[in-house]
Amino acid sequence: MWVRRIPALIPGHFAFQRSTGEVRAAWERQGAEDWESFLSLRALELRPGGCLVISVPGADEHGGSVFERVLDHANAELTTMVDEGAISAEERRRMALNVWPRRMADLVAPFAGGRFHSLSLKASETRLLPDAAWAAYEEDHDGQALATKQAMFFRAVFAPTLASYLDAVRAFGRGASAAFTDRLTSGVKRRLAADPAHLNSLVQILVVAKGAEQ
Repeated sequence: MWVRRIPALIPGHFAFQRSTGEVRAAWERQGAEDWESFLSLRALELRPGGCLVISVPGADEHGGSVFERVLDHANAELTTMVDEGAISAEERRRMALNVWPRRMADLVAPFAGGRFHSLSLKASETRLLPDAAWAAYEEDHDGQALATKQAMFFRAVFAPTLASYLDAVRAFGRGASAAFTDRLTSGVKRRLAADPAHLNSLVQILVVAKGAEQ
């Protein structure tokens, strides 16, 4: 789900899903290019007759995923941190997650002509991955526990990338990164506790095979 470079900054946000117009088009071009590069390399690596199973976090047919809610809360908290002077407006402006959640249509597009390089698409499926934290919340109604689990998910997956844009982290490393991450996670947790919801996510699964001929 990662792209190799940031094709354009996203005004007012750090997540591709909140982009529009030419900015969004630039991200979609980068995502498509990187996906084709990935498949090209796998075509070189696979032996003839070999199969590859690909499983990645995905988006629905409109390009949306359940993570926008958490990312929006984090975006709002970053604005608060700028207002407090915890980070600078310039640091906030240049933040961007190099993530492009792919729709199934994006993933199968290279195979529209039958094969892509020596690879053919054998199967594809979108599955729902239930949020175990939400299932526990429906049993115990512990909103703080739910918010903690979801905030820690955000911290583990996304916060290190956001921290890497800070001048202090570039200069001083791990200690500055931890301080920023602690502050951001705390704010995200507070916002999630006031807005409980599931994080049931989509997983895209593909099976591709390399033809027997070279």
